[in-house]
Amino acid sequence: MPDVPRCRKILNILDNYDSCTINDLARLLTVSHMSIRRDLKQLQERGLVHLSYGGMVKKRFLDQSLGYDIKETRSSESKKIIGQRACDLLQPDMVVFMDGGTTVREMIPYIQQPITVITLDLSIAMALNSKPEVKLILCPGEVIPRSRACYNSETIRYLSERITDIAFIGADGYSSEFGALTTSQIKADCKWMAIRRSIQPVLLVDESKLNILCRYKIADMSTFHQVITDGEQSERYQNAESASSPAIEKFTLESRRVR
Repeated sequence: MPDVPRCRKILNILDNYDSCTINDLARLLTVSHMSIRRDLKQLQERGLVHLSYGGMVKKRFLDQSLGYDIKETRSSESKKIIGQRACDLLQPDMVVFMDGGTTVREMIPYIQQPITVITLDLSIAMALNSKPEVKLILCPGEVIPRSRACYNSETIRYLSERITDIAFIGADGYSSEFGALTTSQIKADCKWMAIRRSIQPVLLVDESKLNILCRYKIADMSTFHQVITDGEQSERYQNAESASSPAIEKFTLESRRVR
């Protein structure tokens, strides 16, 4: 029988490290690989973890976002290329919303157009402050330390009064069935308002977030004019989508480098 306390420990580990291998779990919990596999089978049946080919384990349901320091070390190469591709959509004198998060932040080195940026992310605002071609507007609201961004009713009210040409939106998880997801209602509401007040909402997500579930829905995938993601996972996701879904731009690291 699976060990219930050990299952809780596995979920706690995944809360802190986002993903790890069966070998890692066996070493951290000082048990056999067979014991870990039994525990994971139960967690999979309950929809709590995802076990991918090669023994990589990820928590399938996120109760809270990872800390900023942890997130900025995850899928860094993919995020840089997603950020570069997102900047291909920019045109001079656009008004752009940049959502909070490390994927959206990777746009900053590639911004070369004179644009106005509205953001609720403190790290993004600090980095953009050094770019003379960018007019920067920081949304009001209470700062959530774990996210380093402003999310509250004041933020929503401010966003409701601003129309943007493009809104670049981040998410903690996404799937064709459940849409783009995040870990709190106030974050979902802020993101939704930015989408509603934008002419062209664009979702930026790396493949590690595919089929990761959270309690709060931002929007259906069909709400976005474009989804920029990466890797083989995005190809399978794209094949599963209907004709009414947004354009999904996918690429691999190698194909991007040879251009």
